[in-house]
Amino acid sequence: MNKEVQFKRIFRLTSKVTDIFPKGGARFLDNLITGSLGNKMLGNYLHQRTRQRLRKLKQFKNILVVGDLNIGDAIISSMGVSALRKIFPNSEIDFTVKSSTKVLMEGNPEVSNLYPIYNHAPYPTTNDLSRLRNVINNKNYDLIINFCPMISSNFFGIKRTISYNLIASELMKNERIPESINNINYQAYKFIGNALKDFTPPDFIEAFEGPKIYLSDESVIEAKNFLSNNGIDLDTPLVMLNPDASAVYTRIPFDFQINLLKKISKLNCNILIGAGHVEKLIEQRVISNFPPNDYKNIIVVPPSTELDTYAALIDLSDIFITGDTGPLHIAAARKFSNRTGKSLRNKTAVLSIFGSTPPHIYGYDSREKNYIPANQDAPSRTFIAKAACRNISCINKMAKACKEVRCFDNLTVNEIYSEINSHLSTLKRFYFPKERSIFAE
Repeated sequence: MNKEVQFKRIFRLTSKVTDIFPKGGARFLDNLITGSLGNKMLGNYLHQRTRQRLRKLKQFKNILVVGDLNIGDAIISSMGVSALRKIFPNSEIDFTVKSSTKVLMEGNPEVSNLYPIYNHAPYPTTNDLSRLRNVINNKNYDLIINFCPMISSNFFGIKRTISYNLIASELMKNERIPESINNINYQAYKFIGNALKDFTPPDFIEAFEGPKIYLSDESVIEAKNFLSNNGIDLDTPLVMLNPDASAVYTRIPFDFQINLLKKISKLNCNILIGAGHVEKLIEQRVISNFPPNDYKNIIVVPPSTELDTYAALIDLSDIFITGDTGPLHIAAARKFSNRTGKSLRNKTAVLSIFGSTPPHIYGYDSREKNYIPANQDAPSRTFIAKAACRNISCINKMAKACKEVRCFDNLTVNEIYSEINSHLSTLKRFYFPKERSIFAE
């Protein structure tokens, strides 16, 4: 049985459990999964075994980081590169990502060689694995870090590989400790330090900065031209909504989006709506619920928009609203020019609305002590639905098969609208020239 089929069978079974017993089933799965995979003794054993293997390595001259396949997960995986660069500043650190993610990673000074070799997600194809094998065979890597749970560490040769099981174990353990910081970006960085404890500098944890992406100057100019061509005044606050997500369990409910937009559209701001790529034409369905005179300040970002231009539009926005999906991590990442390395605007307030997936792991919040903030010079907030059936198995949203989507139960528009209204009222627009600079001063 291949890994894809195995994963789907397991998570379909967990869906059946909560279909029948929402509350009790959720508690059972949380206790079962976090109690077994997050077992402290198991985690200590895995780390100790890994450290013993790494001590035997003579050098760390060439290192490969195998990124996960989705866009958001690639950004998260890049935190492993940051950790390795802090530990081994003179090593050659290569990074494999999905081909579409190339435009967000090119120019990252922490990456020695970027290999955009995957074409599919969330499971790699035979061709994807063949290209990965070619990368490995072309260089004698001293160490391989596998961030992709869909690729077995046996694929690389266990003696020189740090397995994804280490970070999975740490995430599960911390889910049992509500006050812990369990954001996956932080843990992706930290678990490298734990595995390479014998080589880690004293200021390693303090050096954690959060996710980063790199955009071309052309993409920023494209984004500014798009706003200008659509009559969007850069002297007016800009709110951007991502209506789509990779799974129905993390996509903000359609009616909720409409009710929220109706409230926002009455504020003194312009609104961008991203196009649906999984739920095709969702943006048009949203717009169709507004009378023509009520959405003059709402502009749809075309589905043909390149990913880096989309990221630049987020950077030019004052507020970005999304469910738990790739664009959340794009919005949270600090943005730099891939040519000069200069910081872009980075003043976007990131508001994320969580349904099924664990917010403690994927969310950003600048107020809560057990979260990390988005890597922006603006607030970030995580809004969490009170779904009785939410449990840790929902982390694999792509493999779930619940009969009824209850992920966003008891979520209210007013709380989120209040945050939007409050943040817009604090903006000091006169600090920004009408033609916003591409780069921060």
